Amino acid sequence: MRDRPPTSGNRTPRKIFYGWWVVAAGSTLNVLAGGLYWTGFSIYFLPVTRDLGLSRAATSLAYGLGRMEGGIEGPLAGYLVDRLGPRKMIAAGGALAGVGFILLSLTHSFTTFMIVYVGAVTLGVNVGFNHGIFAAVNQWFIRRSGLAMSISTLGMSVGGTVVTPAVALIVLNLGWRTGALISGLALLALVAPMSLLIRNSPESMGLLPDGDLTQPVPVKSVSGAPPRRFGRHYTTVDYTAKEAIKTRAYWLLALAMGLRISAHTGVFVHLVPLMVWKGQSEATGAFIVAFVAFITIPLRVFLGWIGDKWAKQKMVAITMAMGSVSLIILLFPGGSLLQLIIFALLFSIPEAVSGLAWSLIGDFFGRRYFATLRGGITTVYSFMSMGVPVFAGWVFDTSGSYYWAVIPIMAMYLAATILFWSLPRPRPPSRETDPATGDAKA
Repeated sequence: MRDRPPTSGNRTPRKIFYGWWVVAAGSTLNVLAGGLYWTGFSIYFLPVTRDLGLSRAATSLAYGLGRMEGGIEGPLAGYLVDRLGPRKMIAAGGALAGVGFILLSLTHSFTTFMIVYVGAVTLGVNVGFNHGIFAAVNQWFIRRSGLAMSISTLGMSVGGTVVTPAVALIVLNLGWRTGALISGLALLALVAPMSLLIRNSPESMGLLPDGDLTQPVPVKSVSGAPPRRFGRHYTTVDYTAKEAIKTRAYWLLALAMGLRISAHTGVFVHLVPLMVWKGQSEATGAFIVAFVAFITIPLRVFLGWIGDKWAKQKMVAITMAMGSVSLIILLFPGGSLLQLIIFALLFSIPEAVSGLAWSLIGDFFGRRYFATLRGGITTVYSFMSMGVPVFAGWVFDTSGSYYWAVIPIMAMYLAATILFWSLPRPRPPSRETDPATGDAKA
């Protein structure tokens, strides 16, 4: 559809803003990504380890290299999303991930497993789902970005609740290769049709962000003072990538996100093995994985809604503290199901805040270069997090316990708490802007 300028004319108030359809499509796509990949990999961990004769550190290395791949392709993938539009990248990434899962089912050595997992499955998921969906949602919302981002990530929780148990049933009864084959076929059949619902921007449909009838007013001028710390604060000024990376706020946000994701990754990759370490069966471990995903469903919506009304940085910081508390539960003696459910309840809180945390990029730096800036942060968190699962696996391989792996991960959550709590908002770039829109003048 040809782009036409946004208008402020009358629009039927009862009509659903198309941005929410974009959110719904992104959330549905994340059902697949969450259930088959993000949450689903924990189900594959022990079967792949046994089948290929690997140590837990070696199996963790595949996931760590996947993180490294994300760090290498992140800036380029983000640039391509901003350049070509989210819809094309979502379709391409979904197809690559689908083919990758099918090829994964044919691997019989650790080397080929890693090549396919990193070069096809992870690359496809990162490009299509990780970058594409977030960028699409960010284009459609400013004031409600926290809620919109959180709802779009809701699909990951639904996938973990509904799809991951189905994957576990297949993997535990028919083998992990059958599970990978079915996962690949599902991605190839469903992603391309769903991507057709994605529109790259509200302006391409003659609309404005958030469904507004008039252009949003910037919260502060280029030369104005920083806003107060609490309340609904966002910017309509689109930083260029060069302007954003010169700010202290961008790098502190990247570091905070790196600590948040490193801590989560170190636990989640080993979540089923952790439950086995605490005396439970693999099936119970799969139940805990699904339970964590289920609990995050209402939490994502609540945190997104409250984050748009309060200070997002503070909300994210509080959830990081809860993540640290959850790991204390794992250090207690024993491993009753009740104890592990309490752990799962607390651990789900920092996972549920992911959409709200990513919306900070749009809040700080605008809409136009969101994917490019997110790609830069992806590089930071990917290299920070790639070694954490490997470290946790090595600790278990050498000691037979995860105890001394859990303690450093607790420290990561605490460091993330401090960084998010004190995260400064950037000053707008020093350039002339249109006072009506906040956009740079030509």
